[in-house]
Amino acid sequence: MHFTERETFLRFPLVPFLESENEMEEKVYYISKWCHSYVSEDVIALFHAVNLFVIFLPKEDGDALLSMVGRPINQIELNTLLDRETLQALIDEKLLVTNPIQDEDLLHQTRGVLRREITIELLYLLVTDNCNLRCRYCFEETPTGACDFKPATMTRETARLAIDTFARLQTKYGDPNKIKVIHLYGGEPMLNPDIVMYAVEYIELLKTDGRLPADTVITIVTNGTLMTEEQASFLARHRVTVGLSLDGPSTVNNLYRVGKRSELNVYQTAMDTYDLLVKHDVNIGLSVTLTPESVDHFSEVFNFFISRLQDTKGFALNLMHFNYGVTPPTDYYEKAVYCQLEAFKLFRERGIYEERIMRKVKAFIARKAMYADCGVVGNQLVVAPDGLIGVCQDFVKPRTYFDGSVHDPLFDPIELGTFADWVDRSPLNMNECQACPAMGICGGGCPASAELKHGSRWHLDERICFHSRKVLEWLIWDTYANQL
Repeated sequence: MHFTERETFLRFPLVPFLESENEMEEKVYYISKWCHSYVSEDVIALFHAVNLFVIFLPKEDGDALLSMVGRPINQIELNTLLDRETLQALIDEKLLVTNPIQDEDLLHQTRGVLRREITIELLYLLVTDNCNLRCRYCFEETPTGACDFKPATMTRETARLAIDTFARLQTKYGDPNKIKVIHLYGGEPMLNPDIVMYAVEYIELLKTDGRLPADTVITIVTNGTLMTEEQASFLARHRVTVGLSLDGPSTVNNLYRVGKRSELNVYQTAMDTYDLLVKHDVNIGLSVTLTPESVDHFSEVFNFFISRLQDTKGFALNLMHFNYGVTPPTDYYEKAVYCQLEAFKLFRERGIYEERIMRKVKAFIARKAMYADCGVVGNQLVVAPDGLIGVCQDFVKPRTYFDGSVHDPLFDPIELGTFADWVDRSPLNMNECQACPAMGICGGGCPASAELKHGSRWHLDERICFHSRKVLEWLIWDTYANQL
């Protein structure tokens, strides 16, 4: 029994049957090494890990086909087992290949296409690397090591040169069809509010005179403990999107988000800032770290988000980064991804954007593999408060991998090779990822987290492995359920 056209969700040209039985016996196929199966009670989903194609077969047919893994399959066997449309789809989408070399050719081709699309589109402008909080899980505290760290504050001249450098390099190496984004970052950027406002006004000037695209987006990521009404009004007038860090109600938030001054109530001041931003109609997104406590009480945390923070335009529910001082329970990452998925489903019903799952959803829907999960491969410039230019904000305190400077008018990261040691850091290039069905939607997580924990950016970021596999499994069965 085979699915109808509606049940297979596909419409393809018919397979041209060969004229003689001898010719059919000579036509041989193999099941692709990128083919992965997902089984339900009566359906088997076959998924291609590189081109992200999925097809649903009756379980009997799927079991019979998968029993042929690892051996040549002649056309007669396939014609007997599968209807013409299904067989054509499996061939066209390279779940069936005539030579195993086709698998490697497709991976090589996909890598090449995605690498050519790496263009400079993001600027992280770290107006200070100081912070008024001492969050227990903060990833920026991890790489300082034995370095003699002294907080620095960006000057107007450095901010201007940094923005000029980005404007020059995005013109040379950017894609005019992609949105440029400038993140005002820290530390806590509102410890240097004058430079925040100066940078915003200077960016607006460059947008007006054409040195930056008119649709360049400005964002600021803040802990929300220092915002004034005047500053909120300023951000609103200049259409700056605010990413506010808040992990949940006070009982959850204040366990990890603590001030350097013990009397600071981080939750209350952040909520005051949230209300201030809402008052001025600022576009707000929430950056939420899923702590073990928020995972264990996620129903309460989620209800808090949708009831008290209903004016939020989007959320990013983040897994904890590696940190020497915080060791999550062994089941933390498994429980956290279930929270992410449940939240995504509930947010989706309300038309609310959730960033972490949506990245993978976009890749899956577009059937376009995600090369990397962040811009460290060559999409971004990170400018430290002193003007040094690097690839990753996680290493700003020791200034590791900061080999350029905005004070050098000839700085060119491509000619200098700034990204050379990072550009290949993709699951599509990592041997450990080759057998994973989620290789094409994963992005590889955070190379900095992998390096800080294991000493090499080429090590797996294990936090993301289970996350990506479970998200993929959910996407496959969600697709099936929504098309019945």
